[in-house]
Amino acid sequence: MPIPRAARVVSIPSGALLLFAVLAATDHEAARGVAGRLAPVLGFAAGMSVAVNLAAEAGVFDTLAGWVEGARHAFPAFLALCVAVTVFLSLDTTAIMLTPLAIALARRAGASVTALSLAVVWIANLASLPLPVSNLTNLLALDAFGGTYGFLSRSWAPALVGITVAVAASYAARAIHPADPVAAPPRDAAAPRVPLLILAVAVAALLTPIPFWVTSTVAAAAMAAAVGVVKRPGLIPWNPLALVVAVACATELLPPFELGWPLPLAGAVLANALNNLPAYLLLEPADATQRMQLLVGVNFGPLVTPWASLATLLWHDQLKRAGADLPWRVFVVYGAILAPVAVGLGALVVSPAGN
Repeated sequence: MPIPRAARVVSIPSGALLLFAVLAATDHEAARGVAGRLAPVLGFAAGMSVAVNLAAEAGVFDTLAGWVEGARHAFPAFLALCVAVTVFLSLDTTAIMLTPLAIALARRAGASVTALSLAVVWIANLASLPLPVSNLTNLLALDAFGGTYGFLSRSWAPALVGITVAVAASYAARAIHPADPVAAPPRDAAAPRVPLLILAVAVAALLTPIPFWVTSTVAAAAMAAAVGVVKRPGLIPWNPLALVVAVACATELLPPFELGWPLPLAGAVLANALNNLPAYLLLEPADATQRMQLLVGVNFGPLVTPWASLATLLWHDQLKRAGADLPWRVFVVYGAILAPVAVGLGALVVSPAGN
Protein backbone atom coordinates (compact mmCIF):
# COMPACT_ATOMS: atom_id res chain seq x y z
CA MET A 1 0.00 0.00 0.00
CA PRO A 2 1.45 3.42 -0.88
CA ILE A 3 2.63 5.59 2.00
CA PRO A 4 0.53 8.77 2.41
CA ARG A 5 2.36 11.94 1.41
CA ALA A 6 1.99 13.44 4.89
CA ALA A 7 3.63 10.38 6.43
CA ARG A 8 6.54 10.63 4.01
CA VAL A 9 7.04 14.32 4.84
CA VAL A 10 7.10 13.64 8.57
CA SER A 11 9.24 10.50 8.45
CA ILE A 12 12.65 12.02 7.64
CA PRO A 13 12.60 14.80 10.28
CA SER A 14 11.24 12.33 12.86
CA GLY A 15 13.98 9.85 12.01
CA ALA A 16 16.61 12.57 12.33
CA LEU A 17 15.32 13.53 15.78
CA LEU A 18 15.29 9.88 16.85
CA LEU A 19 18.88 9.32 15.70
CA PHE A 20 20.03 12.49 17.45
CA ALA A 21 18.29 11.37 20.65
CA VAL A 22 20.01 7.98 20.44
CA LEU A 23 23.37 9.67 19.87
CA ALA A 24 22.82 12.04 22.79
CA ALA A 25 21.94 9.13 25.05
CA THR A 26 24.97 7.06 24.05
CA ASP A 27 27.61 9.76 23.51
CA HIS A 28 26.77 13.20 24.82
CA GLU A 29 29.98 14.81 23.57
CA ALA A 30 29.49 13.44 20.06
CA ALA A 31 25.96 14.82 20.01
CA ARG A 32 27.23 18.22 21.07
CA GLY A 33 29.85 18.07 18.35
CA VAL A 34 27.27 17.25 15.66
CA ALA A 35 24.96 20.01 16.86
CA GLY A 36 27.78 22.56 17.06
CA ARG A 37 29.07 21.84 13.58
CA LEU A 38 25.76 21.45 11.76
CA ALA A 39 23.57 24.07 13.47
CA PRO A 40 25.17 27.11 11.75
CA VAL A 41 25.01 25.68 8.23
CA LEU A 42 21.49 24.29 8.66
CA GLY A 43 20.34 27.59 10.17
CA PHE A 44 21.84 29.41 7.21
CA ALA A 45 20.17 27.09 4.71
CA ALA A 46 16.78 27.41 6.41
CA GLY A 47 16.91 31.20 6.65
CA MET A 48 18.19 31.69 3.12
CA SER A 49 15.56 29.30 1.77
CA VAL A 50 12.81 31.41 3.31
CA ALA A 51 14.31 34.61 1.94
CA VAL A 52 14.87 33.20 -1.55
CA ASN A 53 11.49 31.45 -1.85
CA LEU A 54 9.63 34.60 -0.82
CA ALA A 55 11.80 36.66 -3.18
CA ALA A 56 10.93 34.29 -6.02
CA GLU A 57 7.21 34.77 -5.35
CA ALA A 58 7.74 38.53 -5.42
CA GLY A 59 9.25 38.29 -8.92
CA VAL A 60 12.86 39.00 -7.95
CA PHE A 61 14.30 36.22 -10.10
CA ASP A 62 12.21 37.15 -13.12
CA THR A 63 13.76 40.60 -12.85
CA LEU A 64 17.28 39.23 -12.43
CA ALA A 65 16.74 36.86 -15.34
CA GLY A 66 15.79 39.81 -17.50
CA TRP A 67 19.03 41.58 -16.55
CA VAL A 68 21.16 38.52 -17.31
CA GLU A 69 19.25 37.91 -20.53
CA GLY A 70 20.12 41.44 -21.60
CA ALA A 71 23.85 40.77 -21.25
CA ARG A 72 25.81 40.45 -24.49
CA HIS A 73 26.77 36.85 -23.71
CA ALA A 74 24.09 35.63 -21.33
CA PHE A 75 25.23 32.02 -20.89
CA PRO A 76 28.88 32.73 -19.95
CA ALA A 77 27.69 35.63 -17.80
CA PHE A 78 25.42 33.27 -15.89
CA LEU A 79 28.20 30.70 -15.46
CA ALA A 80 30.55 33.42 -14.19
CA LEU A 81 27.89 34.49 -11.69
CA CYS A 82 27.53 30.90 -10.47
CA VAL A 83 31.30 30.58 -9.99
CA ALA A 84 31.58 33.92 -8.16
CA VAL A 85 28.69 33.16 -5.79
CA THR A 86 30.07 29.69 -5.03
CA VAL A 87 33.62 30.90 -4.37
CA PHE A 88 32.75 33.91 -2.23
CA LEU A 89 29.39 32.97 -0.69
CA SER A 90 29.35 29.12 -0.60
CA LEU A 91 27.89 26.32 -2.67
CA ASP A 92 24.69 26.26 -0.60
CA THR A 93 24.06 29.91 -1.47
CA THR A 94 24.50 29.06 -5.16
CA ALA A 95 22.04 26.17 -4.94
CA ILE A 96 19.41 28.21 -3.14
CA MET A 97 19.75 31.56 -4.91
CA LEU A 98 20.76 30.71 -8.46
CA THR A 99 18.54 27.71 -9.20
CA PRO A 100 15.40 29.91 -9.37
CA LEU A 101 17.38 32.36 -11.52
CA ALA A 102 18.41 29.56 -13.89
CA ILE A 103 14.81 28.42 -14.32
CA ALA A 104 13.55 31.96 -14.86
CA LEU A 105 16.32 32.71 -17.34
CA ALA A 106 15.69 29.52 -19.32
CA ARG A 107 11.97 30.18 -19.50
CA ARG A 108 12.40 33.79 -20.56
CA ALA A 109 14.99 33.06 -23.24
CA GLY A 110 13.72 29.68 -24.42
CA ALA A 111 17.00 28.09 -23.31
CA SER A 112 17.38 24.55 -21.98
CA VAL A 113 16.09 24.30 -18.41
CA THR A 114 18.03 21.04 -18.04
CA ALA A 115 21.36 22.54 -19.15
CA LEU A 116 21.08 25.65 -16.97
CA SER A 117 19.91 23.66 -13.96
CA LEU A 118 22.76 21.17 -14.27
CA ALA A 119 25.23 24.04 -14.63
CA VAL A 120 24.13 25.38 -11.23
CA VAL A 121 24.58 22.11 -9.34
CA TRP A 122 27.85 21.22 -11.09
CA ILE A 123 29.42 24.61 -10.44
CA ALA A 124 28.09 24.66 -6.86
CA ASN A 125 29.99 21.46 -6.07
CA LEU A 126 33.03 21.69 -8.34
CA ALA A 127 33.77 25.37 -7.66
CA SER A 128 33.57 24.98 -3.87
CA LEU A 129 37.27 24.52 -3.12
CA PRO A 130 39.04 27.91 -3.60
CA LEU A 131 38.34 29.62 -0.25
CA PRO A 132 37.47 28.42 3.24
CA VAL A 133 34.01 30.04 2.98
CA SER A 134 33.22 28.22 -0.28
CA ASN A 135 32.28 24.99 1.53
CA LEU A 136 31.71 23.97 5.12
CA THR A 137 34.15 21.10 4.63
CA ASN A 138 36.85 23.71 3.92
CA LEU A 139 36.06 25.46 7.20
CA LEU A 140 36.32 22.16 9.05
CA ALA A 141 39.81 21.67 7.59
CA LEU A 142 41.06 25.24 7.98
CA ASP A 143 43.04 24.82 11.21
CA ALA A 144 45.65 22.68 9.42
CA PHE A 145 46.46 25.47 6.93
CA GLY A 146 47.11 28.37 9.29
CA GLY A 147 44.42 30.64 7.83
CA THR A 148 42.91 31.69 4.54
CA TYR A 149 46.22 32.46 2.78
CA GLY A 150 47.68 29.09 3.68
CA PHE A 151 44.52 27.38 2.51
CA LEU A 152 44.49 29.27 -0.80
CA SER A 153 48.14 28.43 -1.46
CA ARG A 154 47.18 24.74 -1.49
CA SER A 155 43.69 24.97 -2.98
CA TRP A 156 44.13 27.22 -6.02
CA ALA A 157 45.41 24.52 -8.42
CA PRO A 158 42.77 21.82 -7.73
CA ALA A 159 40.15 24.58 -7.49
CA LEU A 160 40.95 25.70 -11.03
CA VAL A 161 40.60 22.09 -12.18
CA GLY A 162 37.16 21.81 -10.59
CA ILE A 163 35.94 25.08 -12.08
CA THR A 164 37.26 24.14 -15.53
CA VAL A 165 35.52 20.75 -15.47
CA ALA A 166 32.25 22.35 -14.33
CA VAL A 167 32.27 25.07 -16.99
CA ALA A 168 33.25 22.63 -19.76
CA ALA A 169 30.48 20.23 -18.68
CA SER A 170 27.97 23.11 -18.67
CA TYR A 171 28.81 23.99 -22.27
CA ALA A 172 28.54 20.32 -23.22
CA ALA A 173 25.10 20.08 -21.57
CA ARG A 174 23.93 23.14 -23.49
CA ALA A 175 24.99 21.47 -26.74
CA ILE A 176 23.37 18.14 -25.82
CA HIS A 177 20.03 19.38 -24.51
CA PRO A 178 17.90 21.34 -26.97
CA ALA A 179 16.40 24.65 -26.05
CA ASP A 180 12.95 24.51 -24.50
CA PRO A 181 10.00 26.50 -25.83
CA VAL A 182 9.35 29.66 -23.87
CA ALA A 183 7.06 28.46 -21.08
CA ALA A 184 6.23 31.86 -19.65
CA PRO A 185 6.33 35.29 -21.24
CA PRO A 186 8.80 37.80 -19.80
CA ARG A 187 7.33 39.82 -16.98
CA ASP A 188 7.27 43.53 -17.69
CA ALA A 189 6.07 44.54 -14.25
CA ALA A 190 8.15 46.97 -12.23
CA ALA A 191 11.08 45.44 -10.38
CA PRO A 192 10.25 44.49 -6.77
CA ARG A 193 12.64 47.02 -5.28
CA VAL A 194 12.36 46.18 -1.58
CA PRO A 195 12.85 42.40 -1.98
CA LEU A 196 15.73 43.08 -4.40
CA LEU A 197 17.33 45.41 -1.87
CA ILE A 198 16.95 42.88 0.94
CA LEU A 199 18.58 40.17 -1.16
CA ALA A 200 21.41 42.49 -2.23
CA VAL A 201 22.12 43.51 1.36
CA ALA A 202 22.09 39.86 2.44
CA VAL A 203 24.63 38.93 -0.25
CA ALA A 204 26.88 41.84 0.79
CA ALA A 205 26.59 40.86 4.46
CA LEU A 206 27.70 37.31 3.65
CA LEU A 207 31.08 38.79 2.67
CA THR A 208 31.54 40.34 6.11
CA PRO A 209 32.58 38.76 9.45
CA ILE A 210 28.90 38.61 10.48
CA PRO A 211 28.01 34.93 11.09
CA PHE A 212 26.32 33.67 7.93
CA TRP A 213 23.41 32.12 9.84
CA VAL A 214 22.68 35.50 11.42
CA THR A 215 22.61 37.14 8.00
CA SER A 216 20.22 34.56 6.56
CA THR A 217 17.91 34.76 9.59
CA VAL A 218 17.68 38.55 9.39
CA ALA A 219 17.17 38.36 5.62
CA ALA A 220 14.33 35.86 6.10
CA ALA A 221 12.61 38.07 8.67
CA ALA A 222 13.00 41.17 6.50
CA MET A 223 11.71 39.38 3.41
CA ALA A 224 8.73 38.01 5.34
CA ALA A 225 7.91 41.53 6.51
CA ALA A 226 8.21 42.89 2.97
CA VAL A 227 6.41 40.11 1.08
CA GLY A 228 4.23 38.47 3.72
CA VAL A 229 3.94 34.79 4.62
CA VAL A 230 0.18 34.27 4.67
CA LYS A 231 -0.74 30.89 3.10
CA ARG A 232 2.86 30.16 2.15
CA PRO A 233 3.70 26.82 3.82
CA GLY A 234 6.77 24.80 3.01
CA LEU A 235 9.23 27.68 2.76
CA ILE A 236 11.91 25.65 4.54
CA PRO A 237 13.20 22.40 2.94
CA TRP A 238 12.82 20.31 6.08
CA ASN A 239 13.48 16.94 4.45
CA PRO A 240 16.91 17.77 2.93
CA LEU A 241 18.05 19.45 6.16
CA ALA A 242 16.80 16.58 8.31
CA LEU A 243 18.48 14.03 6.05
CA VAL A 244 21.87 15.66 6.67
CA VAL A 245 21.27 15.52 10.44
CA ALA A 246 20.22 11.88 10.24
CA VAL A 247 23.27 10.86 8.22
CA ALA A 248 25.65 12.79 10.49
CA CYS A 249 24.18 11.17 13.61
CA ALA A 250 24.21 7.71 12.07
CA THR A 251 27.85 8.22 11.13
CA GLU A 252 28.78 9.15 14.70
CA LEU A 253 27.13 5.95 15.90
CA LEU A 254 29.38 3.85 13.65
CA PRO A 255 32.64 2.48 15.07
CA PRO A 256 35.89 4.07 13.77
CA PHE A 257 37.15 2.58 10.53
CA GLU A 258 39.68 3.11 7.75
CA LEU A 259 39.06 2.36 4.08
CA GLY A 260 42.75 2.10 3.26
CA TRP A 261 42.17 3.82 -0.10
CA PRO A 262 43.76 7.00 -1.47
CA LEU A 263 42.09 9.90 0.31
CA PRO A 264 40.52 11.53 -2.78
CA LEU A 265 38.93 8.24 -3.78
CA ALA A 266 37.86 7.39 -0.24
CA GLY A 267 36.37 10.86 0.25
CA ALA A 268 34.40 10.71 -3.00
CA VAL A 269 33.05 7.20 -2.36
CA LEU A 270 32.12 7.88 1.25
CA ALA A 271 30.53 11.23 0.37
CA ASN A 272 28.26 9.53 -2.16
CA ALA A 273 27.49 6.72 0.26
CA LEU A 274 26.75 9.01 3.23
CA ASN A 275 27.21 12.75 2.73
CA ASN A 276 30.29 14.92 2.26
CA LEU A 277 30.25 16.40 5.78
CA PRO A 278 30.33 13.13 7.76
CA ALA A 279 32.67 11.70 5.10
CA TYR A 280 35.19 14.44 5.85
CA LEU A 281 34.82 14.02 9.62
CA LEU A 282 35.27 10.24 9.41
CA LEU A 283 38.42 10.44 7.28
CA GLU A 284 39.99 13.70 8.52
CA PRO A 285 43.82 13.39 8.63
CA ALA A 286 46.17 15.70 10.54
CA ASP A 287 48.50 16.57 7.64
CA ALA A 288 47.59 19.64 5.53
CA THR A 289 48.45 18.02 2.19
CA GLN A 290 46.36 14.98 3.02
CA ARG A 291 43.50 17.21 4.10
CA MET A 292 43.57 18.97 0.73
CA GLN A 293 43.53 15.60 -1.01
CA LEU A 294 40.52 14.61 1.07
CA LEU A 295 38.80 17.92 0.29
CA VAL A 296 39.20 17.21 -3.42
CA GLY A 297 37.30 13.96 -2.87
CA VAL A 298 34.50 15.27 -0.65
CA ASN A 299 34.03 18.52 -2.63
CA PHE A 300 34.31 17.23 -6.20
CA GLY A 301 32.96 13.73 -5.64
CA PRO A 302 29.34 14.37 -4.50
CA LEU A 303 27.89 14.38 -8.01
CA VAL A 304 26.44 10.87 -8.17
CA THR A 305 23.94 10.36 -5.33
CA PRO A 306 21.29 12.94 -4.40
CA TRP A 307 22.20 13.02 -0.70
CA ALA A 308 25.97 13.34 -1.13
CA SER A 309 25.87 17.13 -0.76
CA LEU A 310 23.43 19.38 1.05
CA ALA A 311 23.74 21.81 -1.88
CA THR A 312 22.42 19.14 -4.25
CA LEU A 313 19.39 18.50 -2.05
CA LEU A 314 18.70 22.24 -1.80
CA TRP A 315 19.11 22.56 -5.57
CA HIS A 316 16.55 19.85 -6.23
CA ASP A 317 14.15 21.40 -3.72
CA GLN A 318 14.35 24.69 -5.63
CA LEU A 319 13.76 22.87 -8.92
CA LYS A 320 10.56 21.35 -7.56
CA ARG A 321 9.36 24.69 -6.22
CA ALA A 322 9.89 26.23 -9.65
CA GLY A 323 7.97 23.42 -11.36
CA ALA A 324 11.01 22.14 -13.27
CA ASP A 325 11.21 18.43 -14.05
CA LEU A 326 14.76 17.07 -14.04
CA PRO A 327 14.86 13.33 -13.21
CA TRP A 328 17.48 12.16 -10.75
CA ARG A 329 18.74 9.64 -13.30
CA VAL A 330 20.00 12.51 -15.48
CA PHE A 331 21.96 13.92 -12.54
CA VAL A 332 23.34 10.47 -11.66
CA VAL A 333 24.47 9.56 -15.19
CA TYR A 334 26.29 12.82 -15.75
CA GLY A 335 27.74 12.76 -12.24
CA ALA A 336 29.13 9.25 -12.71
CA ILE A 337 31.18 10.67 -15.58
CA LEU A 338 32.17 14.03 -14.09
CA ALA A 339 33.05 12.98 -10.53
CA PRO A 340 35.92 10.58 -11.44
CA VAL A 341 37.33 13.11 -13.93
CA ALA A 342 37.23 16.02 -11.48
CA VAL A 343 38.51 14.04 -8.50
CA GLY A 344 41.27 12.36 -10.51
CA LEU A 345 42.55 15.55 -12.14
CA GLY A 346 42.17 17.57 -8.95
CA ALA A 347 44.15 15.07 -6.90
CA LEU A 348 47.01 15.17 -9.41
CA VAL A 349 47.63 18.89 -8.88
CA VAL A 350 47.48 19.04 -5.07
CA SER A 351 50.83 20.53 -4.08
CA PRO A 352 52.84 18.86 -1.31
CA ALA A 353 54.02 20.75 1.76
CA GLY A 354 56.43 23.53 1.03
CA ASN A 355 55.39 24.02 -2.61
